[in-house]
Amino acid sequence: MKKRILLSCLLISLLGILVPGQINASAPAKADPRKPELVVIYKVTVDGKVTKTVTNMPLIHRASMSPSSRFVYGERIGYGKADPTIPYLYDMQTKKMTQLSGFGKWSQKQDALYVRENGGIVKLSLPDGKKTILVPAEAQYPVLDFSVSPDEQYMVFTRMDMLSSNTKVSAHLILQHLPTLKMKKNDQYEWRSGTDEEMYYWVPNSKKLFYRTQTAYKELDLPTGLKYDHNMITFPSYSNDMKYRYIRTMTEEYMLDLQAGKKNNLKDPVFTERHLDKIVWSPSGSQMAVEQHSRTSNSQDSYMYIQSCKQVTKCSYPFGSPDKGMPGYYRSSDNHRIIGWAKDGKSYYVADLASIHYTDFPLEKLGPSNNVIELR
Repeated sequence: MKKRILLSCLLISLLGILVPGQINASAPAKADPRKPELVVIYKVTVDGKVTKTVTNMPLIHRASMSPSSRFVYGERIGYGKADPTIPYLYDMQTKKMTQLSGFGKWSQKQDALYVRENGGIVKLSLPDGKKTILVPAEAQYPVLDFSVSPDEQYMVFTRMDMLSSNTKVSAHLILQHLPTLKMKKNDQYEWRSGTDEEMYYWVPNSKKLFYRTQTAYKELDLPTGLKYDHNMITFPSYSNDMKYRYIRTMTEEYMLDLQAGKKNNLKDPVFTERHLDKIVWSPSGSQMAVEQHSRTSNSQDSYMYIQSCKQVTKCSYPFGSPDKGMPGYYRSSDNHRIIGWAKDGKSYYVADLASIHYTDFPLEKLGPSNNVIELR
């Protein structure tokens, strides 16, 4: 468990190191007075063996691993009210940090970042830093968010029509064919603002896209172009071999065997709060790494556990088990996150990141419900 330490002295920034491929970005508005705890990354095998690496990354609040496991993309929440969240790139080989000018998402096939930059989207190839413009920036029509299909043939993104007086149709869902860069608008809807939730989910075969609006979960079927509304409380989650689909509703939680049509019930009849909060499937097969919500705490936080699952019904706890009374971690305070699988599918990575609990930020940074307000 990390200790959260607040110091009165100003911290000299440790994040100004540049490496090839840097995209220019401005520094935070003021220095952060918290102690720069270093991010720890654990490599966990499917058999539960854990190895530990201490990085040179201080105060990163979100992270994701590149396909080769060489690079880590991270985001640091600004400490002051006017300080934005800043994206960074860390090289595990050179141990150097790069500040980026936009928020990024990894290619699933190669060490390349798709980056939302100045209201457009670019592709940043690594380690050479070559940049390719995919979606030109438009001041009155900025990109709010995006997602690339697993086969990297398509990218979906949402532009906001800043001149529209009708917010219910001001967000435009656009599908781009990446080989040709041709684009087509597929929907107009109200943007779901004020959240850091994922807005899109691609089925692993890249034939279907699920996306959120302000009022619904929707599905776009790419072969037909048809759209459907769904009554969901979270996105579905498919194994990369398309053998299983995870489903959670208000009353059910189960893993559906798509070949046999059989439900594997996951709902705990005793611990009713317990559910799978995040599933990260291995690159092939049906192995998965899971962040499991156990129960809420009394400090506006929740108890969490990491699971390693060789099969959807055979899971172990490499860092502690609620069934044996072993401690887990606090979701916001300790902020452990699964950040990706190794390319061979034999192990995955967990990062012990900086706390995002509201007590780690000044009052000026908090909303009415003690939520941390980010400028992105």
